[in-house]
Formats: sequence, C-alpha cells, structure tokens
Amino acid sequence: MFLHILAHNLKYRVVQFSYCRSKETISRQFNDVLRAIMKVSKDYLNFQPYTLEDVLEHLMVSVIVSPNERPRYRTRKGDVSTKVLATFGPDLRFIYVLPEWEGSAGDSRVLRDALRHQNKLEIPTTCDFYFKHLVDAGYTKSPGFLAPYRGTRYHLNEWIGNTPQSYKELFNFCHASAQNAIERSFGILRKRWSILRTPSFFDIKTQIRIINVCFVLHNFIRDEQQTDQLLEVQDLEFLFVVDEELVHQSREEIQNNVVDDITTIQATEEWIRFRDTLAMNMFANYQVRRNFV
Repeated sequence: MFLHILAHNLKYRVVQFSYCRSKETISRQFNDVLRAIMKVSKDYLNFQPYTLEDVLEHLMVSVIVSPNERPRYRTRKGDVSTKVLATFGPDLRFIYVLPEWEGSAGDSRVLRDALRHQNKLEIPTTCDFYFKHLVDAGYTKSPGFLAPYRGTRYHLNEWIGNTPQSYKELFNFCHASAQNAIERSFGILRKRWSILRTPSFFDIKTQIRIINVCFVLHNFIRDEQQTDQLLEVQDLEFLFVVDEELVHQSREEIQNNVVDDITTIQATEEWIRFRDTLAMNMFANYQVRRNFV
C-alpha cells in the first residue's frame, strides 16, 4: 500500500477502493511505514566514511504549500518546488540528502546549511587524498568542492565529434560526465516514484519526509537488487570518466588520516591551485594514453 502510493502518487480515496480499507486505516498505516523508514534512513544514507569522488547536485520537486508560503517556494521558472541537495557516489547510491529547502533558496545558501546541519554534509579539509565533491558552476571553488572552468565548453552534447584540446576542456568533459550520471539517477528516481514528478496532497512536512524516503528506498534497491531494470535502460557509458591513477587511493590510508570537516564555502587559492594541478595531471596522462593508441 505504501509503495503503491509512492509509485503512482495516489490519493487515499483511490487506494480505499483498491484495498477495501477506510481512509483512516490507510492514513495510519501510511504514516506508520513512513516513520519506520525515516528511523532507519541513516543506515541507507551514509554520511561517512568519505568517498573519493562524489557529485553534489540539487533536485527540484514540485510541492503543494499554503498560499502565503508560495512565494518562498516559487522558483525562477515560476514553479512551486522544494530544493533537494543530494550527494551521489560512484556506486550509484546517494550518500547525503537534504530535502527541506524552499525552491527560491540559492544553491550556496543550501550548501552552507548542509555543512552546518544537525546531520551535516561532512567533507574533510585536506587535499592530500582528493576528498572532493564535484559541483556545478553556481558554487564557489571552495575547499572540498570542484566546479568546472568557466568560459570553456562543458555540456556533453558539445563534445560530439570532438576531443579535449586543453587541460581545462578535459577537466570539464570529465566533470560533465560525472554530473550527467547524477542527473540520470534523478531520472530513475522520478521514473520509479511518481510522487516526485507531480505535487502530492500531503502537507509540506510529510512531503519532505516522503522525498527523503524515496532516496532511502533507492539505496535499499541498489543494495538488495542485483539487477535493476530502470538502471539497465540508462546509458552509463560516461560515468565517472576520471583518471584512475589520480583518484584511486588506498582506503586504509585515508582512514588513518583524521582531518577536520569543512564548515564554510569561501573560495580559496589553495583549492583553485589544486583544481589546476589535478586538471593538468589528468591532461598529461590523457595525452600519453592517446600517443600509445
């Protein structure tokens, strides 16, 4: 019943006829299951240990709010939505989700809240082991976050029939490939859970919990189901096209190095230089491989 409602965004009165139960029973059971999944959400949305290469992106989910709250939830496109900040790992799982912000909130503001939240997004301050989150150009080049180079072609459709000609182009190509993976994962979420595609009749607090639960269920399916038909139909050919030599570090090495977490998103020269060095090393290795082909 619970999954049926999420998958098809059904109202209680529709479910009432399908299951021959009263709306009171359906409501009670739905909320019982919702609370139960929320209690185990930390088991499936793992805030640590840190991963080596994650992608941070936001998802807009349409919601229904009271008339006096609509201005806060209205996006630049005029939709009434909540903004969901999510971090996606290379194993096609989401490792962090913050679904409670209004659609009008800026990306950097949401990220700052995630870094200071009770269940905060934890990112080490060290560059030594390439702890980093790939973010879009709307974020600053701050510690732990790598944005693409501005003024350099980026989107994958711009690369059709072309190859990177500079370290900035190669970095942007790899960055876009990783960003493309999380967009496809968002697409899988929407395909599986219709309640994320259209506004539901629940109050906003319940809608926020439902969004969180959909991410939990996504990870549960990834853990328990070896074959996922929705994933099979996605073209994951470009997933995380980054140089293995640059990002493959010993997990034992990482676990033995305790570092402080990042709590601000101010741009620093250290991470600007780090991005340039990383991009140049990637391009040098890329050129070597091309010469051997």
